[in-house]
Amino acid sequence: MPKRAKHLWPQITAFENLLEAWRKVQLGKRYRPAIVRLRASIEDTLFDLRERLVAHTWTPAPCRRFRVMEVKPRTIDAPAVQDCIVHHAAMNLLEPWFERRFIPDSFACQKGKGTHAASLRTREFMRAASAQWGRPYVLKADISNYFANIHHTRLLSMLPRVTSDKDVLWLFERIVRHNGYEERGLPLGCLTSQWLANLYLDALDHFVKDDMGLKYYVRYMDDFVLVGPSKAWCWTVLDNIRAFVEDSLLLRLNPKTGIWPISRGIDFVGYRHWTDHTLPRKRTVKRARKAFRRFPGLYRAGEIDLDYIRSRVVSFTGYMQHCDGHTTLEHILAQLVLKK
Repeated sequence: MPKRAKHLWPQITAFENLLEAWRKVQLGKRYRPAIVRLRASIEDTLFDLRERLVAHTWTPAPCRRFRVMEVKPRTIDAPAVQDCIVHHAAMNLLEPWFERRFIPDSFACQKGKGTHAASLRTREFMRAASAQWGRPYVLKADISNYFANIHHTRLLSMLPRVTSDKDVLWLFERIVRHNGYEERGLPLGCLTSQWLANLYLDALDHFVKDDMGLKYYVRYMDDFVLVGPSKAWCWTVLDNIRAFVEDSLLLRLNPKTGIWPISRGIDFVGYRHWTDHTLPRKRTVKRARKAFRRFPGLYRAGEIDLDYIRSRVVSFTGYMQHCDGHTTLEHILAQLVLKK
């Protein structure tokens, strides 16, 4: 078992660490009204935060809730700026201790990982499984309504595996219990929620890798993929995973969970994978094509500027560089004829 973090509280509550947390909170948000308002009194704010943390009187403020419609509708709970500082202060010290728990094939949150690394690992496993079994099968699943169903008591029981510091455990109990959700649920939009959600499914990772001894398994947050020798093998594995998810994690798998031959490819972490190539998701390309087709008209009407267009082009180009979509990218970019 990995070592646990000890005696972190003095470092977490140190003024220098809170100041570093404030620096991170500002990244990309320097001109937002809440950031600008706080900047004038930041020193007093940090001293006040430190006093409340040390005295165990700190409690999170209610999150600001709003809906976003990009990709799919989601409810975001944005914490107050002061609470963001506390979250960053905690994770400045705790990130490496969380990462020690995680298996190499878990790709969310961690530095040096992410969707592109998960995509490469998926292709690697697909090729290895095909070489081993010829015509393997794929099991792809995710957790139904994941963040909203994370059980608070079950989650808090996992944290002592990361740290034995009682003050740190108190802080996370406050963060989890006072987040606007009763008994279940973590707010999307909080830094700590991402790490805690990843920790919650770390139990599943170790069940699959250690207890079941399965090799070709990749997880990105609540989405995971397994490759096995046959359809019957995948169904047996699925039954075992479903039982563990329901009994030990008090969650449910999405009904869309599927099993199919590897020849059909794997749609995972934003791309469609085969053993010899990777393609962009059709809906991502369709959405980009529609948006880019509208940009010239919106630009001529003065509704968007070049900076807006440039950021979208850079983002989409970066996405397409990680798959075999060069011709598609050229066709979409050809629609951008920006004449006033």
